[in-house]
Amino acid sequence: MSEKVATTAEAVERKDPRGRILGIAGYVAKLPRGSRAELRRLRVGTDHVPPEPFWRIVDRYGIETHEELFWLRVIPLMVEHEHRKGVRAGAALSQAGVSSARLERWLRLGRSSALAEARRLLSKVDSGFDWPGFGTLLLYWNDRARMAFARDFFLAATPVTPHDTQSTKGDE
Repeated sequence: MSEKVATTAEAVERKDPRGRILGIAGYVAKLPRGSRAELRRLRVGTDHVPPEPFWRIVDRYGIETHEELFWLRVIPLMVEHEHRKGVRAGAALSQAGVSSARLERWLRLGRSSALAEARRLLSKVDSGFDWPGFGTLLLYWNDRARMAFARDFFLAATPVTPHDTQSTKGDE
């Protein structure tokens, strides 16, 4: 019975992008140290064939040939920045001190360039964040996803003052 449940969960992850991203992030986090090191060294445009742990992920999560380049760029980021539920990537970047100008430049890039620059953008972040949110941004790279990400970044950077949280008699 548990085999059927696992198969059903994997089927859901294959169809739902957020579920797939979360599944892969969780899978990567549980890999042995050596496999994680191999995945951390994945690069696009090299003459090297990806190592066996990458192909296990491809098989397990039904990654199609046309999706492989995306995952070759994203999986190493997942190794470096583990999944932390509820920690939005925009807020993590803001708290790490990434400048708003740098973030705005990154959000104006095309999808391919943004994927290529994601590692550098995340270089100041020393903790994990919520991968389904950041992963879907990278996957779709559309206006809606970029706006939501910018909202997370800029609103996390806005300090809350006592005036913002308390009502006064004039507000009633």
